Amino acid sequence: METMVIQLVIEIFGFATYNYTIIVMGKFHPPAFIEPFSLFWWQCIIMVILVITIVVRAPLHFKKIDPKTYANFIALFFGINYIVENYYVYSTGYWNLQQNLPAHLCSISYFLCIITLINYRQWLAECLYYWGLAGGIQSLLTPEFTVGMEGYNFYAYFIDHGGMLLVITYMIVHLKFVPRPKSWLWVLGYTQLVAIGVAIVNYTVGANYMYLSAKPEVSNPLVIGEWPYYILVLELVVFIHFWILYLPFAKKNKQALKAPLSS
Repeated sequence: METMVIQLVIEIFGFATYNYTIIVMGKFHPPAFIEPFSLFWWQCIIMVILVITIVVRAPLHFKKIDPKTYANFIALFFGINYIVENYYVYSTGYWNLQQNLPAHLCSISYFLCIITLINYRQWLAECLYYWGLAGGIQSLLTPEFTVGMEGYNFYAYFIDHGGMLLVITYMIVHLKFVPRPKSWLWVLGYTQLVAIGVAIVNYTVGANYMYLSAKPEVSNPLVIGEWPYYILVLELVVFIHFWILYLPFAKKNKQALKAPLSS
């Protein structure tokens, strides 16, 4: 009797696991790449720059555009894009916890884009500025399509990463965004907290979000060494990136070093 019960439990567990794998844990898609500085890469980058320029400058040339409505429309477009992107991956059978949770820093920044456009908060805008610029630029310089380039995945990649640069430019031009003194250090601290949370997610689902579990497969000169040493190098790279990104505003903030950092 005991043996029969154990066998029944095994069969039930096996059936449940099999169905869970089918429904929630889709097929794993190998990443795809675009060779940096190739003709196709340049075509993609030029198109991204062109779209950003048109979208950001439109309110400057068409005075009837209401800035708030315009920002909400961009946020709505980003939200629809996220839904369509995930539905497309799911419909092709490739949606899985290891590749499609919004746990990369760029994915988190993408949600900050939507929040910032709808309800601007200075400290969130600062997180978006440092995370979005550092992550967005690197992702466009060395594109790695984690779920492949087929169909909508190709367009979604550039909407996601180019969109971050678009919103950051929009913040600076239309919302008069200026990062506060020492904000780059605070965001660096927030990054460590996010990394700890993402590391827990990685351990739980067996993923590699924020590339904390293994190096990215795309060739990047900033990724040096093997695990875990390349993470220490990336920490230094992030430190330098954030500091450089603050420098254009340092002079403007020279007289505001004691400004409070809370929004």
